[in-house]
Amino acid sequence: MTLKKFAPQLITLAVLLLAFVLGWLAWGYYTRSPWTRDARVRVDVVTLSADISGLIVNLYVQDNQHVTKGDLLLEVDPARYVLAVQHAQRSVQVAKATVGQSQAAIKASAAQLRQRQSEERRRRALKEGFAISGEEWEKSDTDVAIAIAKLSSDQANLGLAQANVQLAEAGLAEAELNLQRTRVVAPVSGYVTNLLTRQGDYASPGTALMALVDSSSFYVSGYFEETKLARIEEGNRVRIQLMSGESFGGTVQSIAFAITDRENSLGNRLLANINPSYTWVKLAQRVPVRILIDPEYANRARLRAGTSATVTVLE
Repeated sequence: MTLKKFAPQLITLAVLLLAFVLGWLAWGYYTRSPWTRDARVRVDVVTLSADISGLIVNLYVQDNQHVTKGDLLLEVDPARYVLAVQHAQRSVQVAKATVGQSQAAIKASAAQLRQRQSEERRRRALKEGFAISGEEWEKSDTDVAIAIAKLSSDQANLGLAQANVQLAEAGLAEAELNLQRTRVVAPVSGYVTNLLTRQGDYASPGTALMALVDSSSFYVSGYFEETKLARIEEGNRVRIQLMSGESFGGTVQSIAFAITDRENSLGNRLLANINPSYTWVKLAQRVPVRILIDPEYANRARLRAGTSATVTVLE
């Protein structure tokens, strides 16, 4: 009878105790457990641009098309660059011909110097025998000096001609490189996305033409509250669930070492500019955690960068 009398009170107490325990566990899970709904699928995006300027005469890809590394994406009008290569080739030929002329001039100057030196030796012997005047010997000696100076000048011209050959060859290499750069190829395998470039557009050096999503670089970036970082380490296994309901595994690859402090900006003379107001409610900061997707995940190719996900660290 006594037990029946207090049964309602005991049941109420048990329900309250159970609710307290469940509430405590829920509070610990939501505030301390290493999980977050604020996660995004990320990917490396290569922004492609032309290294030279000109009209785009051929566009070989479409929006959202998959391409393989080395595939030709577009082609800039090569006409002027073909002419530049031809001009550079002629410059190399002219420079090499100049070298040949300089070498021939050196041979002629060397032969003339030997002749002048031979004449000077004969006249010096005749002068010593008083067969000719000193003036005639001095003239032959001057001719030797002039021949030596001409040979030195021809040798200097040869050095200049050889330098011009190197300069012309460098110009040819640059022209050939520019001609090669008229063809823009895929640096990685992936997907062309948000293609706005059209055939007939004008390409300028450094101006973005298309974005290429690297299909092998998908990862997840989870933004965890700072109160949960103590329970997250590199190498931890995680479970990733997309908003579509699909779930797969991953591994904590790294944790960011810094985030922007919006309360502390630079002021005059690079001094800290501290916000004088203070909010009584302080929210936990969120720190990015990079998560490597399991390589065996079969639907990696179906991932879309920017989509939301929930990440739970498995302990």
